[in-house]
Amino acid sequence: MKIAEFIQQEIVRKRLEERQTLVVYDADRRYRDLCLALSGERLRVIDASESSIESREAALAALQEMGASTHPAVRQLLVYVPVPAPMTDEQKQRDPFSLYAEMGGCFPDPLNSGDDYLALCLKARPDHTTAIRRIFAENPNPTFDRVDAVGGCTGWPQLQALLKVDSARDILFALLAPIDGQKAALKGQDGWVTEAKSLLKMTLELRLITRSKSWDAIGDEAWRYLLFSEFVFDLPAELPASLANVPRAPEAARALVEDLCDRLRSDVRTQTLYTTRAEGIEGPEGLNLPTHCRSIVDLGDRDTFPFEERSFFARAVVVLRDEDMDTLRALVSRHGRSIWVSRGESQAQWQLLHASGARIDLRRRWLGRGYLVVGVPFFAMAERNVPTSR
Repeated sequence: MKIAEFIQQEIVRKRLEERQTLVVYDADRRYRDLCLALSGERLRVIDASESSIESREAALAALQEMGASTHPAVRQLLVYVPVPAPMTDEQKQRDPFSLYAEMGGCFPDPLNSGDDYLALCLKARPDHTTAIRRIFAENPNPTFDRVDAVGGCTGWPQLQALLKVDSARDILFALLAPIDGQKAALKGQDGWVTEAKSLLKMTLELRLITRSKSWDAIGDEAWRYLLFSEFVFDLPAELPASLANVPRAPEAARALVEDLCDRLRSDVRTQTLYTTRAEGIEGPEGLNLPTHCRSIVDLGDRDTFPFEERSFFARAVVVLRDEDMDTLRALVSRHGRSIWVSRGESQAQWQLLHASGARIDLRRRWLGRGYLVVGVPFFAMAERNVPTSR
């Protein structure tokens, strides 16, 4: 798959399917053609390159069509804006299209390092990491054709035939979470094991310790390596000495590790498998991470293991208390829909956090309009939805 096609189909289209509206901020004008090519009967693409006023009107009209009935003619909206994505509240207020990003999402997401152009190229061609990094070292903004010239995946014929996928990235995903037909094919013979070992070493620098030729044993080792690698990449603090010898991927493989983990968490077909694997790796029969990491306050930003969710929630409570609304919105957006939030009371707690943040925003708007809030605690006042005095 070519780089432009990968970004169009695997990133932009999938986010549209998940969120219905998407704003592509593209100061380098790299993604314009692939965005415009997505336009279809149910997908409206608005190009803000020529006229901001006309594109605003067109985007609003499309949004109205999306909400016009239970069976709207327009189901998805993509707005292409050839400027950098706004970062602060002030920048968002000046941007006429930030509304659509807040409703759905934006690409590249400035809060997601995996949306970086280099990271996307590494995800698309994980078996050519060294060559792609060399290209970017020479030119930080290479064309799609320059990256495509690196070549495709042709070195794993048995795995490609058994799993019925082509790219190294898709082969790795299938090895981690094979569907029934793929699992049966892997268990039916063991000639693929040599290719799998070579692929894991080349893309992730995983040197399998197990001598078993069964998919189960290889899968166990690959899952632990993958999830622990993502956890370490995301950890701001120093890794505890007790975990220093656990095998993990090098920094060069970070984009691929994060992409695979994101896919395993977001694909409804693999979510149950992911949670089962992560809980086992985290727990006392695995790496016992909560015990080893009990002194670490900041565990990063990604949702690798379930014990991290409590850390993210505690951080969000602190920024709510400090009324740091930009950080709170980022945390709620990132973790409020985490794969771990549905466990126990977590979902209700995150919803309460979101509601509390909304009340603070409401109070600020009242104060900004000249209302003076006195005598009554704000949250009690907000429930009545009226100002106490003016």
